[in-house]
Amino acid sequence: MSDTITLDEIKKNPFIVSYLKTADSNFAAIGYKEHGMRHAQFTATVAGNVLKHLDYPEREVELARIAGYLHDIGNSIAQNDHAQNGAVLTLDILEKMKMPYREIFQIIEAIGSHEDKNADAPSAIAAAVILGDKTDVHHTRVRSVDLSTMDMHGRVNYACERAFLRVDKNARTIALELTIDNKTCPVMDYFEIFMQRLKFCRQASKTLKCEFVLFINKDKFL
Repeated sequence: MSDTITLDEIKKNPFIVSYLKTADSNFAAIGYKEHGMRHAQFTATVAGNVLKHLDYPEREVELARIAGYLHDIGNSIAQNDHAQNGAVLTLDILEKMKMPYREIFQIIEAIGSHEDKNADAPSAIAAAVILGDKTDVHHTRVRSVDLSTMDMHGRVNYACERAFLRVDKNARTIALELTIDNKTCPVMDYFEIFMQRLKFCRQASKTLKCEFVLFINKDKFL
């Protein structure tokens, strides 16, 4: 067994490539926002950075990156129950890659719980994946730029020109900084769509013993 499997190896796995492409194709077919390799990489990067900036061990940081990259492969089967489906698919893949079970279980726990909005994150890795996933708001995720046919969810993403998650280990804060074009989408529309997501980020931050803060156009809202 190897305890040095890295995100780079994960990204080269042909099954994972196929699952992510299929998941994104499924979402494209219904006109839903991007859920492919870009979102996977974004989530992996943010999840790893959150733990890195909070001084978690290097291997735990890498496991968060791996879990973040794999968290949505269950969408290749269906959107409903995709977290649990993704955990099962990941178990099979990582077993074949001969990753130690002590690491596999940490990863599939994070994947399987990343939509459990009514429960606290079970681990730091799980909390980091939630923060990576739920803070991916950006205009590049929108497939159609026709505002006349775009629903509110699409407009909120399309209006977001910049999204950055800032971690301050000394202040114990995790701040989501958004720049939103008010002409495309009023700030209140953002709250209407994403309030549950913001509460989920607050729960995840609490697991990491941090306070979640939200800035929109440099104004503090949470």
